[in-house]
Amino acid sequence: MKKRAVYMGLAMCLVFGLSVTGCSKKTVSSEGVRTVEKDYTKGQIMVVAATERNRYQNIYTSQLWSVKADDSGATFEEKLLGQIEQFLIELGTTNLMADEQEIELTGQEKDSLKSLAKEYYRGLSEQDRDYMDVTEHEVYDLYCEYYRADKLVAELTKDENLEVSDAEAKVIQVQQIVLDSRERAEDILSQVQQANADFANIASRSSRDVQINHTLEWSSQMDTREEVAFSLEQNEISDILELDGKYYILKCTNAYDEEATAARKSMLAQEKKTRAFLAIYEPFVKEHTVKLKDNLDEIVDFSKGEGCTTDNFFQMYHNYFTVR
Repeated sequence: MKKRAVYMGLAMCLVFGLSVTGCSKKTVSSEGVRTVEKDYTKGQIMVVAATERNRYQNIYTSQLWSVKADDSGATFEEKLLGQIEQFLIELGTTNLMADEQEIELTGQEKDSLKSLAKEYYRGLSEQDRDYMDVTEHEVYDLYCEYYRADKLVAELTKDENLEVSDAEAKVIQVQQIVLDSRERAEDILSQVQQANADFANIASRSSRDVQINHTLEWSSQMDTREEVAFSLEQNEISDILELDGKYYILKCTNAYDEEATAARKSMLAQEKKTRAFLAIYEPFVKEHTVKLKDNLDEIVDFSKGEGCTTDNFFQMYHNYFTVR
């Protein structure tokens, strides 16, 4: 099966890449706005919460959660729970769109997702299962909804031009010397232009800026220094460039960073897909509201589940469909 990716442009989708599933729904209407209540199971909520809690703890340790996150006094735990709640609401809205668009999963897709759910569930430790209190069927439902959201985005953006050229995504590497006077700049330029001159070494001894190596990305709104850098060939050294009372000498050390350009090309394509989807999503949100039945702070407690370490629920999804 071909890999899909959820690029909905929603704040939490880009941070987590998450999705969850709701069980029961109750629909009401008010002044032309349709409101849908989503009833997530405790296990579904805990899979999302535990995954993100553990992902952060692996980087910052468990002491993070009681630390104040902003001037309002909110803790990091409160911030993350708020973000997860907003994410669930946004994903609920997206899947409501899938209902109206009649986006369904095929038998083959369901079989693949069942295999993935089984693989994930079997990899959980006893402590993981105790903390999340989730069943394999709930895991399967989570993956189904995530994939269904993916499928919706792919369907609604399939006719959009999402191509990004290599030139548009181009990334280069340069070394830079910054000096205070033209006289000094002319002296240094003569040094770096000599045969077998070590530009980096001369730069480290002479430049007024300790940062010598720079990564630059092509843009239609580049400044003069960036334009000069992109005009250089491999290993070419620029003339003296005067900007705002400073004098610059540049050397292009990599005129085409293939790996960085490929990564940026993918990112720019994702951004185009995001904009295309949001053009459809945002008008839909104005007429449809999703509310969560339960308060997350009554279900989730980050201080518990000390032995729970699982953090790969969503990563497993991406890995699983990347290789197929």
